[in-house]
Amino acid sequence: MTTSGFLDSLVQELTSHPVNTNPFFLAFREQRLTRGQLQEWLAQYHYFCKHFVKALEGLLYRTPVDELEMRVELAKTLHSELGNGRSDRAHIRLLERFAGAAGLHSMDLARTVPLPEVADYLELLSRLFVEADYLIALGAELAVEVTAAAEFQYFYPGLLRSGEFSAHDLVFFELHLEAEEDHGAWLADAVRKTARSQADFDQVTRGARATADAWEVFWKGIYRHVFHTAPCHSERNEESQV
Repeated sequence: MTTSGFLDSLVQELTSHPVNTNPFFLAFREQRLTRGQLQEWLAQYHYFCKHFVKALEGLLYRTPVDELEMRVELAKTLHSELGNGRSDRAHIRLLERFAGAAGLHSMDLARTVPLPEVADYLELLSRLFVEADYLIALGAELAVEVTAAAEFQYFYPGLLRSGEFSAHDLVFFELHLEAEEDHGAWLADAVRKTARSQADFDQVTRGARATADAWEVFWKGIYRHVFHTAPCHSERNEESQV
């Protein structure tokens, strides 16, 4: 299989993964969350977003020095996450702006204890990014960026429809409608320029599939936490070994 054919197939698999239409996303779009439910989701989501960027820094550090193309694409993604050189535009700062509008302030966010599913997902990313083979790590980050695009197709319209928040409050969500497409394209370029053989493709695929499956478990945990019940969709295998 050519690199292009492999990459197209893997991106399609990630785009079609059930996590992209998981019950929490559907509920967020189709029903109005109470202020308490919104805050429960947001505290966990903020915790993940804040710690994910640090994990991404670890991936960049661990990428082999000779894999220049991969390092360039990761650096572009990290630079974007950190506001393209402006701390006030760092994505976590924009999310905290929204949190303030939703009634969660810095001290509230600092007290957040992650759900087991949130902690487990971050632990998986940290392990794959820092301890695993760099091609597995590359597949994991590709999955993060490709699957992340879906959530904003639910969150942004749902928050707009609520009528509670201004355009200023929602910059984080509006920005990510486009930013995640950029991130996904950059990581696809990294795979295209880094994976050179079937063995490489297999490693990238292992990391990607494990991460997408774990992301689905993450959102099942959020659903249970916010709605105090398990989602109705059929269960998938919740653990992938790498």
